[in-house]
Amino acid sequence: MKMTVDFEECLKDSPRFRAALEEVEGDVAELELKLDKLVKLCIAMIDTGKAFCVANKQFMNGIRDLAQYSSNDAVVETSLTKFSDSLQEMINFHTILFDRTQRSIKAQLQNFVKEDLRKFKDAKKQFEKVSEEKENALVKNAQVQRNKQHEVEEATNILTATRKCFRHIALDYVLQVYLLYIFKKCLLNVSLFLSDYTEKNK
Repeated sequence: MKMTVDFEECLKDSPRFRAALEEVEGDVAELELKLDKLVKLCIAMIDTGKAFCVANKQFMNGIRDLAQYSSNDAVVETSLTKFSDSLQEMINFHTILFDRTQRSIKAQLQNFVKEDLRKFKDAKKQFEKVSEEKENALVKNAQVQRNKQHEVEEATNILTATRKCFRHIALDYVLQVYLLYIFKKCLLNVSLFLSDYTEKNK
C-alpha cells in the first residue's frame, strides 16, 4: 500500500485526488482480504499446534511409563527419561511459541482488521455521503434561476456550507488513510519484532 493521497489535492477535490483515493481503497480492500486470510491461517496453525502439543504430551507420558516399567534396566530407563525430558522441553517451547503467536500476532491482526479498518470504512462512508451532497448542491446551484435573488443566495449558501463540510470530511478521510498506513506499517513491524524476540529468547 503506497501513500499517494495529497492534502492539497484533497482540498481541491481534483481528479488526481479521486484517482489516488480509488487506488488506496483498492489497496485497503486487498490488504483486508490478505489479513483476514492470515488471521485464519494463524488460528489454524495455533489450533493445530496446540493439538500437536497435546499429542506430544501423551506420547511423552507413554515414554515415561515405559521408562518406569524398565526401572530394572538402568540404561534403558535413563535413555527413555532423557528422551522424555527433551520432549518436555520441546513441548514447553512450542507452548510458548503458540501462546506468543496468539497474543502478539493473531490478536493484533484481528484488532487491526476490526478496529482500524472499521474506522477507515466509516470515514469512507461519510466521505461518500458528503461527496454526494456536494454534487447535489452543485447541481442545485447550477439549476437555480439567476433572476430569483433569494433562491440564488440560498443555493450559494448551501453550496458554500457543503463545500466546507466536504473539505473537513475529506481531510478526515485522508487522515484515516494515513493512520491506516502508519498502523499497518507499525503493526507488521511490531509483530515481526515480537516473533523475532520470541525466537531469540528460546
